[in-house]
Amino acid sequence: MAEDPPELLDFLVLGHSPDGAAGWPHPVTISVLPRGAATLVNLSMGPHIINVGGQVGVARLIRDGGLDETYAEEFDACGARWLVPYLARLAAGEEISEEELIGAYRERFGREPATERSGDYSR
Repeated sequence: MAEDPPELLDFLVLGHSPDGAAGWPHPVTISVLPRGAATLVNLSMGPHIINVGGQVGVARLIRDGGLDETYAEEFDACGARWLVPYLARLAAGEEISEEELIGAYRERFGREPATERSGDYSR
C-alpha cells in the first residue's frame, strides 16, 4: 500500500545565488522550516528541470556551533553565511520564530523572503 505524500509546508527561502554568480552557472537555493532542533533545511542546486538537492536536519549542517564545511560551497554561492548563527541557535534547540528570520532577512536584503512549498521528508 502506497503511503500518502507528506503535507506541504511553507519553507522560507533565505538563500539564493544571484544570476551569474562566479563559479556557479546554475542557481543554488537554501530554504528553512524553523522548528527548534527539528528544523529542516532544503538545499537545491541547478535549474529546476534538472536540479539536485535534498532535505537535511539542521544538526547535519551545524557542527560544534558552526557550519559543517561540507556545505560551504552552497552557502557561499548564496551569500548565506549570515544565516549560520541562526541555524546554530536552532540546532542547539532554541526556538526562533519565522518572524525573527523574516526580520533578519528583510534587514539584510530590504524585502521579504520568498516561500516555497515542500514536504517534510525527514520521517
